[in-house]
Amino acid sequence: MNIDNKEGFVDTFLEHYLDRGFGSLSKSEIDTLVMYLLMEHSDLKHKSNFELSLQLQITESRIKTIKHKAKLLFLDNADEFIKAEFFSLLHQSKLQGERKQGAPAKIVMVIEDAFVKQGVQAKLKALGHFADNSFNSEIVKITQSSFVDLIDHFFSQSEREKILQDVNQVIPEEDFIDFKALLQDFLSGVATKSGEKVVDLGAVFATGGASEIITLTETMKAFFGSDE
Repeated sequence: MNIDNKEGFVDTFLEHYLDRGFGSLSKSEIDTLVMYLLMEHSDLKHKSNFELSLQLQITESRIKTIKHKAKLLFLDNADEFIKAEFFSLLHQSKLQGERKQGAPAKIVMVIEDAFVKQGVQAKLKALGHFADNSFNSEIVKITQSSFVDLIDHFFSQSEREKILQDVNQVIPEEDFIDFKALLQDFLSGVATKSGEKVVDLGAVFATGGASEIITLTETMKAFFGSDE
C-alpha cells in the first residue's frame, strides 16, 4: 500500500480525531475515518472491494459498509464525487443496442460502490427515470433515453453549448440545436454503425474531469464527420 499524500492523511485524521476531544472517537468511528483517508490518499482507492478485503483482511461485506458510512460522514461534495465516479465508470461501460423484440437500447455499468449507485439512482429518479439492477446488485442498466437525460443533467449549460457548437462545425447541414437530440443520435448511430449487439463506450468517455467533455466532443466530431 502506498500513501500518496501522507501529510494530508495525517492532518485530516488529527482534525477529525481531536474535533470532539482526545479519545472521544469510538473504534468504529476511527475505522470509518481511516477507510475514508485510505480511499482519498492511497492507491487502495483503485482496488475492488474483493481486493480490499484481501489486503485489509476483513470481509467484503464489511468493506462495503465502512466505505458507504465513510462517504456519508466525510465527503465535502457528494454531488461532485458521484458525477466524477459515474464518468470514470463509463470508461468501462457497454452500450447494448435495441433488440428485435422491441427492448430499448441500454447502457450497462458495473457500480460496486453502493454510495455512487444510490446517488445515480436518486438523480435518475429526480429526472423521472430509474435504473434496473434486479439481475445483479452491482450491474446497473440504464435505458438510452434515461442515460441521455442524466448526461444532460451532469453537464452545465455552457458545457452543453460548447459541445453543440464544436460538433455542429462538422455537420452544418444538420445543425443540432439541442444537446440531448445530438447525444441520442450519436449513441443510436454508434450502435447501428458498429453492427454489434454490444458496444464498448470506453473510447467515448474519458476517465473523468474536464477530459470527458473533450473526449466526447472529439468522438462525436469524428463520428458525424465521417458521414460527410
